[in-house]
Amino acid sequence: MNQSSHDTSKGPLRGVRILDIGTMIAAPLAGGILADQGADVIKVETPGIGDLMRYVGATCKGVSAMYQNVNRGKRSLALNLKSTSGVEVLHRLVKEVDVIIHNFRPGVPERLKADYATLSAINPDLIYLSVTGFGHEGPMSKKAAYDNVVQAFTGVAMTQIDKRIGEPAQYQQLFADKLTANMASQAITAALFARERGAGGQYIQLAMVDAIASFLWLDKAGTAQFKSDEANSGLQASANPRLLKFRNGYAQAAPVSDSDFHGWCAAFDVDSSDPGLATIMDRSMNNHLIEGISEQIFKRALELDIDETIAKLEAAGVPCAKAYTLAELPEDPQMQVNGLFVESEHPLAGPMVEPRSPLRFSKTPSGCGFPSPSLGEHTDAILKELGFSEDNITALRAEATIS
Repeated sequence: MNQSSHDTSKGPLRGVRILDIGTMIAAPLAGGILADQGADVIKVETPGIGDLMRYVGATCKGVSAMYQNVNRGKRSLALNLKSTSGVEVLHRLVKEVDVIIHNFRPGVPERLKADYATLSAINPDLIYLSVTGFGHEGPMSKKAAYDNVVQAFTGVAMTQIDKRIGEPAQYQQLFADKLTANMASQAITAALFARERGAGGQYIQLAMVDAIASFLWLDKAGTAQFKSDEANSGLQASANPRLLKFRNGYAQAAPVSDSDFHGWCAAFDVDSSDPGLATIMDRSMNNHLIEGISEQIFKRALELDIDETIAKLEAAGVPCAKAYTLAELPEDPQMQVNGLFVESEHPLAGPMVEPRSPLRFSKTPSGCGFPSPSLGEHTDAILKELGFSEDNITALRAEATIS
C-alpha cells in the first residue's frame, strides 16, 4: 500500500480558491473532491462546535473518519456568519476566491448576506454553487432534507424492491449526498472552464432530488420513459442484483452477451438449450425463462465452492467477482496494483487508510490532501492573508466572531 504524500501542489486545480460555507456532505464533499485536485479550499465552520460531521460515524481519538474523507486538504476558519463582523469577513474573503459553495435552505443565504446577488456584486467573476434538498423554489423548497429523505422521495427505495418479499429498501449509505457532491464538483469545473472562455461568473443551482432522479432514470425508469401504451419493459440491465450465495462466500456475475449467458449456465451445470434463451433478442422477450434459469443457478450455488466456480466463470469470460467487505478491499491484489488506498498519518488520529482521488491525471496528478483540520486551525493565518492585523484578530476573537 502506498504512503500518502498529501501533495496536491501539482493538481489540475492548483491556484483555484474555493470558499466552502456548507455543512455535512452534499456541498462540502464537492469542495473535498476539488481539494484533492489541488484547489485551495477554505472551510468556514461555526465557532465552538464546527461542522456536525465532526461527530458522526467512526472516530479515533476524537477524529471522525467521515469528516476526514469529506474535508481533508481544506483549511478551517471558525467564523460566526450570523454576526455583523462575521459577514464583513465573509465579504472580504469573497473578493479573493473563485468559487463559493453551500447547501443552505432557500432564504438562509439572504439572511446571512451570502446570497448570489450580494456576493456577485462584490466579485462578478464568482462561481456560486448552491445545493438544496428539494429545489430553490416551489412548495417543498424550504423543507429540510437529509439523504434518506431524498432517497425515499426520488424513487430510490421503490426501485430497490426485493421481489422475494415485495418490500422496498434504501441504500445503507449516504448515496444521495455523495452523488450530489460529485455532480456539484463537475459543475464547478465546467463553470470555471466557461469562465476561462469569457463567460464570467455564474450561479449554479443543484437540487439533490434532481441529481438523484436524473441518475436513476437511465436504467430504472423503464416504460415511464415512453408515453405510448405499446412500451415493453424488455431485458433489464439492472433487474437482478441478488448476490450468488455459495457454501463459502458470496459473488456476483453479469451474464449480458450470448456467450456470457451460456457460459454462466454451464459453470453451474444448468441447461440453457431452450430456443427462447438462444440470443439476447430471444431473452429480452422471455423474462420468465430467465427467472427460471436464475432460480436453478442460485439453488445450485449453495452447494458449490466459490473459488472453483469463479474460475469456471472467468474461463468462460463471464464478468464476475467475489463480494468483499470494504475492510478486505485494500488488501486485494488488483486494488494494490491500482494504488487507490494509501496510508496517511493524522496528527491526532494517527495512522489511517483512505482512498486517494480515483482520477489519474498524467500531467497534473491529484493528491490526497493534507489531514482534515481541527476547528479553526487556520483562522489566524487566513485572516492575516486578508490583511487583518494581530489587534484586529484579537478583537474579533474577543467578540466571538472567530475562534
